[in-house]
Amino acid sequence: MKKTSQIYLDSSQKNVSFSISSRHLVYCSLIFISVLIGVLSIYVDAVFIIVSLLSILFSILCINRPKIGLVLFVILSLIRPADTFPILAAIPLAKLIGGLTLISIILKYIMTKKIVLGSRQMLLLLVFSSTLFISVPFSFWPSASLEVAFDFLKILLFYFIFVNVVKELSFLRTVSLVALACIIILCLSTIYAYSIGSETRAASIIGSGTFGDANDLALILVVGMPLAGFLKLGWKPGLIRNALHWGIILLLIAGIVTTGSRGGLLGLIAILSIYIFTGRSKIPGIMMLILIAILFFIFVPSDLNERYSSISHYEEDASAMGRINAWKAGLKMMATRPLNGVGAGCFGMAYGTAYQPGGGQGRWTAPHNTLIQVGGETGLIGLAAFLYLYFFCLIRLKNLNPPLQTQAGVKILETKNIIIASLIGFGICAFFLTQAFNYMYYFLVASTFSLENINARLQEKTEYMPVNQGT
Repeated sequence: MKKTSQIYLDSSQKNVSFSISSRHLVYCSLIFISVLIGVLSIYVDAVFIIVSLLSILFSILCINRPKIGLVLFVILSLIRPADTFPILAAIPLAKLIGGLTLISIILKYIMTKKIVLGSRQMLLLLVFSSTLFISVPFSFWPSASLEVAFDFLKILLFYFIFVNVVKELSFLRTVSLVALACIIILCLSTIYAYSIGSETRAASIIGSGTFGDANDLALILVVGMPLAGFLKLGWKPGLIRNALHWGIILLLIAGIVTTGSRGGLLGLIAILSIYIFTGRSKIPGIMMLILIAILFFIFVPSDLNERYSSISHYEEDASAMGRINAWKAGLKMMATRPLNGVGAGCFGMAYGTAYQPGGGQGRWTAPHNTLIQVGGETGLIGLAAFLYLYFFCLIRLKNLNPPLQTQAGVKILETKNIIIASLIGFGICAFFLTQAFNYMYYFLVASTFSLENINARLQEKTEYMPVNQGT
């Protein structure tokens, strides 16, 4: 008995000793890490250290929670922190997050054998991606075209992650509101840039690598405006919800106006028209449109007002005539190179070296039209795939009939209208801007597919509901 007690006592002491040693080990590790970070901060920028630590943390989260990975991917694609903090360019955050989220999806497939691959949208995206690579050997600048083609693979990765992660309406709303929050940040940055600058037009300070051009930013703000409708899906009707909803819309309108983008203005008019003619009560919408028009003419500075007024007399505006010349050159590119175009991303070079009006060489210019961009750079096959994808999404959404006898069906209907409005806003702006590779467009394409799947599952559940209740 004494021997047994002694053995038990010895084992207990060993356990206590082990636990104390483990605690000491943790403390020592924390002290070592703290000292290491302190030493590194002397030689390395503190922002770089913080982001590196956050990258490790988020990497672990992305493996375990692919939804977090998608949210981070959306934030990084829109905000682009490396543009604000150049030191972060050494850390490929978006690629890291996207790659780890993809690994998470693959691991889940290995365990569950469930993955989303086959869809018309994915097929069209693959066809369009193929035309980018096919254009490389015949390009005016092959290395630049190859870079554009490989960059588009990131969009394919984004689409694949999106449709495999977004499977509930609540998460579709969440990721859309995250995108809206990023767009609001860009909008505030734009208004601030306009308020402190001497330039007639403003672009975002944040995310300038993607939205340093005022026209590009205007499109993002137009596309983001309908996303404010997602606020209505999660909150009960009330003064706070309505004030927040219309406050965001007015803020985005102010941001669009400060960009001085005429294409953005036309997209804004289209979005506001959709709000009026598709809303349940048209009178408040008409009154809001009249109020916005009055405020526009009262408060918009004369330089911006003069720029917007040039829409009606484009013959007198040099930039408008340059746009028309670019369109004519793009049509000529399609006629002379119908199969492969002038090369992805090479419209400007082709225009300046071979397609100048009247011949000769001159200034490079952008196509100022997404269809001209796609057709001129990739040929008619690429243009057909791009157009098919756009109208396919609109038609699928238009024909989407959720079961309205359920609350979830009503929310799907409202979500459908939000995505349609954003797609129409994109289409109108894209007719005057160069936006074939805009992430928000492919965000809407992926949202269309996810919403279709969500609706299909709800309809299947609704069909069996009476049977289940009867049993």
